[in-house]
This record gives sequence, C-alpha cells and structure tokens, in this order.
Amino acid sequence: MSILEVKDLSIQFGGLKAVDHFNLSVDHNELVGLIGPNGAGKTTIFNLLTGVYTPTEGSIYLNDVSTIGKRPSDIVLLGSSRTFQNIRLFKNMTVLDNIKVAYHNRMDYNFVSSIFKTKKYKIEEARANEIAKELLEVFDLLEFKDHLAKNLPYGKQRKLEIARALATNPQILLLDEPAAGMNPQETEELMATIKLIKNQFNVSILLIEHDMKLVMGICERIVVIDYGKIIAKGNPKEIRTNKDVIKAYLGE
Repeated sequence: MSILEVKDLSIQFGGLKAVDHFNLSVDHNELVGLIGPNGAGKTTIFNLLTGVYTPTEGSIYLNDVSTIGKRPSDIVLLGSSRTFQNIRLFKNMTVLDNIKVAYHNRMDYNFVSSIFKTKKYKIEEARANEIAKELLEVFDLLEFKDHLAKNLPYGKQRKLEIARALATNPQILLLDEPAAGMNPQETEELMATIKLIKNQFNVSILLIEHDMKLVMGICERIVVIDYGKIIAKGNPKEIRTNKDVIKAYLGE
C-alpha cells in the first residue's frame, strides 16, 4: 500500500520548469532516496510535497487524500513531516520544548484550560513531557533536555530536528540532506539513527542526500533526477552503475 503517490508533478517559475512530470510512489515502511546534482530540483519537490509550493500540474496523494492546495500544517495532520537543508530549530528554546512544540497538534486542551491550569491541562502537559523525553532518549539527547537548542553540537542539532519531526507522529518522514555539514563519525551515527527510525517507528522515509555512502548504505530504492526530470530509478547497485547517472554527476 502506498503512503505517498505522486503523478506527473510539475512546477514552472516563469520560463523555467523546475520539476517536469515527476512520478513517485513510496510504500509503507519503505526507505527511498531522491538524489541528483545541485539544482536538479530535489528540494523543490519536497516543497511541493509539503505544501510550500503549489504545482503547475500533477497530483499528490497522501494516504489517498489529495494534498494539492492544502496548507503545510494540514499536510502534517495527514501524516507527513520534514526536516530542512538548513537546520530550523527554535534555537532559544530548550531541547525538550522543541519536541513539545511539534507535539502540540496531538494535545487535547484549549486556551482557557492553559490559562487556568486545569486538570486536563496538567494531564496533557505531563503526557507531552513523557513522550518528548522518550523521543529524546531514542536519539541519545535526554541528558541535554534542559539545554538551549543553539548550544548543542551540530550533529546533535540535526538529530533534534529529526526527533522534532517525528513528534508530529508522521507516516512518512522527508529528510532534506540530513548529513549536510556532518563529519564521518556523525554521518555513521546518522545512518544508524535513520535505520532505527524506520524500524522502531514503522515510518516511511524519503531522503535527499549528497553523501553517496549514506544513500547507498541505507536506501532500498533510489530515484535520480536532473533538470527536474527523472533519469533513473532502481536499487543502489543499479544506480551506482547507471550511465545516465554517472553522466549527470561527472559530465561526458
């Protein structure tokens, strides 16, 4: 069963067609890589999938519900969450509060309850605290729960952003260059973390990444685009030896 179904997705900015009839299907608990040279249109596709951009043509279905025209916040409620190329944490909030902010759409109390600190408010806040701590423990971040997010090392900030995305309880997680700026040891840890996420949280993952060791090491299937068009699909072995892929990355 497909979690995400994309058909003939295109977007045009003036005279530039940034994405050209892109097709993709992501199944339940599948880990798919989306790769291509710089400027190929990868992040534009993520922006289309998450409601940041509205496509010129094509369709996007998340759990059989069309997301075209929906706000990013509505798409999160349908079961999709993402991270960004540039880390977008709430840097002056604690690590714990960064997780709780993402969990707010699953909390069941109103504004009045929060003002008067009702019993329901206290129960919901206690539950949010526990779930946030459980997530932080999975990512080895629990000891930093009271630290400001901006004071974490770079690699841990990346982990926190992924943990925050998971707090929305997604069925598909979109990771945009999660290894960007990481050293080799941090990248190895990230690979283990992504595998853990897929297995422990039973979530599908669509991954954009330039680190080919990471992509080839964890992705079950890879889609390659260049100039907004798909040029290859297949498993890591097939992609590694594909002449069109080699040409796109290295030239003639």
